[in-house]
Amino acid sequence: MKSYFLISTSVSAVLATVLSAGPAIAQTTDTTPTDRANASSQDEIIVTGTKREQSLVDVPVSMTVLTADAIENRGIDRPSDFLSTIPNVTFIEDNAGEVYINIRGQTSVRNSDPNVAIVIDGVTLSSVKPFNQDLFDIEQIEVLKGPQSALYGRNAAAGAIVITTKKPGDVFEGNIEAGVGNFDSYRVSGGIGGPLSDAFKFNVAGSFRETDGPFTNVTTGEKVHRFKTANARGRLIYEPNDALSVDFRLGGHTSKGGGSAYNAQLLGNPIGDFDGTALDANLADMPFVSNVEGAFDEDFIDATLNIKYDFNFATLNLISGANKLDQYFASDSPPYIPDTGSAAATVQQYTYKDTNLSQEIRLTSPSEQRFRWQVGGYILQFDRDQFSNISIDSNGRLPDQRNMILEPTNQHPSLSFSAPVYETTSYAPFASVQYDFTDKLELNLAGRYDIEKRSIKETAADEINPLTGASYNNCVALTGRSIDECELNETFKQFEPKASLTYKVSPNASIYGTYGKGFKSGGFNPIGSRETLIAAAIANGIPADTVFVQDRYEKEVSESFELGAKAALFNNALNVNAAIFHTDISGAQQFQFFPSVGLQTTVSIDKIKVKGFDFDFQGRLPTGTNIYGGFGYTDGKVKEFAGNPAFEGNRSPGAFKTTLNLGIAHPFDIGNGFELEPRAEFNNYGSIWWDVANSPGTERDSLSLFNGRLSLKSDAGWTLSAWGDNLTNEKYFQEVVPLLGVFTVNYRGPTRSYGIEARYDF
Repeated sequence: MKSYFLISTSVSAVLATVLSAGPAIAQTTDTTPTDRANASSQDEIIVTGTKREQSLVDVPVSMTVLTADAIENRGIDRPSDFLSTIPNVTFIEDNAGEVYINIRGQTSVRNSDPNVAIVIDGVTLSSVKPFNQDLFDIEQIEVLKGPQSALYGRNAAAGAIVITTKKPGDVFEGNIEAGVGNFDSYRVSGGIGGPLSDAFKFNVAGSFRETDGPFTNVTTGEKVHRFKTANARGRLIYEPNDALSVDFRLGGHTSKGGGSAYNAQLLGNPIGDFDGTALDANLADMPFVSNVEGAFDEDFIDATLNIKYDFNFATLNLISGANKLDQYFASDSPPYIPDTGSAAATVQQYTYKDTNLSQEIRLTSPSEQRFRWQVGGYILQFDRDQFSNISIDSNGRLPDQRNMILEPTNQHPSLSFSAPVYETTSYAPFASVQYDFTDKLELNLAGRYDIEKRSIKETAADEINPLTGASYNNCVALTGRSIDECELNETFKQFEPKASLTYKVSPNASIYGTYGKGFKSGGFNPIGSRETLIAAAIANGIPADTVFVQDRYEKEVSESFELGAKAALFNNALNVNAAIFHTDISGAQQFQFFPSVGLQTTVSIDKIKVKGFDFDFQGRLPTGTNIYGGFGYTDGKVKEFAGNPAFEGNRSPGAFKTTLNLGIAHPFDIGNGFELEPRAEFNNYGSIWWDVANSPGTERDSLSLFNGRLSLKSDAGWTLSAWGDNLTNEKYFQEVVPLLGVFTVNYRGPTRSYGIEARYDF
């Protein structure tokens, strides 16, 4: 590990000294043919992830930026397309709407809050569930690493993803794109926008995508990873003068697909190449054998209003957000083996109904002055009605009914049912100041105080389940409370400061040091979770003191230190970023799944220490060849865990130990206004553990994936591309969920995929 830090420190030192010799230039990412012909025409990239427009090279944050050109040239259509190429970022998704993002070893887990803020046009999403959708008509994507809680508050301890959709301009313009691929996949997207009058501008955009997915259930013939989604977005901007801007955006999507489509490895139950003798996270070539077809439905609607007024001494922003999510997914229950009619055969159903209202107000001083400041406040109201039902599989089908107890007379009587209602109210004042001591030395101080009130109430009926002899309401059945007492409340508070010092070695190179504190609120598991698990443990001869799940879990607080350097050199030919970091995490939240009792829970690890570094570059050779890449190293260790001290010293779960990305693209002018550009990309992901126990057989080894793209571009505005992902057809698990030490449920990564697409800009 010392050698890694020596290398990274040396890189920073070289950037701070040698790169100061380069000429003053502007930042760049992927370039267009016109830009390559005239490098001096490159525009400086301006970022907004710090809630103030700044040049990328001046921001004391390790940041990856993708412009509209880069998004188009690299064929980025979904979040995984760019997050899977950024050093020290782990992105995990499945076909049932679950997704989590890990930056630098700070984990986002299922059914808990994220550790990465996702900001779309200035509004922070309260949940990552609606994030994993198609990207279309995007102007810029910014990925900020390191603590951003002082800026975005709750759930931004590890970083932030800031997405800016295209803003309508002064002339009518638009695009349309269509593509087809293997697995009966196809998609269409497009957008158009421009002026309605001198004061009004509009933009409308949409996309549609459908695929069967790469896998077929050998028992039912179901396309288990099938997916269909339609997205739409409209935007209206009113700018009657230079001072006032009113920006309204309305969008949403509807999606359908298969349910929780996982493979299972169960000791003593051989399937395919798995002989049942030992778990193996690297043996992924397994068939899907469940006898129940899954289901997934999701509807999401989102509205934002951003009112901005320039008072000259400062700019006022009023940012309002409202959204609603309805999500349902259901499938066979683990271990996903054909088993109809037996006492152990069950199906699972989960529903989430989320509503979110947020309001931010901030006042920002002009950026040109030596002393700059920003003050503001934020309020959030987030409500979730959640339903989970484990019922008997009597006929190899899902129940027709949703979100209700199924009585014993039903074909699928409920064994376990839960209907918790969660409420979250969050308040946060914040402020920041920047001061230029000299033209080269800048101090940045920021702080935010989050107050988060949370509650849970179990609303399942207090009726006796004849199948179990206990109340359907686990809180009543297991805790001895009355139904009116099945409610918990807690207020979590945290001050999140951030300080950075930036020194500009030259107009195009800087070094910085940063300290920041991050915060993720504590919360509640379904009431009665602990008693349920203790009873299940005792029934299976497992000591009760091995159960470390609580009904309430603690807040997560992290402290991070970072040293970094960044530069843009040689007339836009080279952009580099390098950083080393150290993070202490208290109360680190981790996911624990107990399918036999239908519980998905969150537990807290007392202390985790993470250290590492990352480096990335993007350049253009004198030949016109574009190159890009990066490397990241994360070393996370469990230092304290009172719930089970035997896990102390284990690697912290949910993060790749290393990440490596290399890409190359070269444009060939073939005459008559045509250009041919081949592109190749290599990604390597280091080993990863999936649970705090580091359960034997559940570590996935290093994985390498190759992608390619060939584009024919015309000066007339159209582009025809052929692409391929996972060209070597690697078979791997994208996620592994260890359960009870005797089996795992695993989500398969996509096999080789390929297709063609056409785009026309007008």
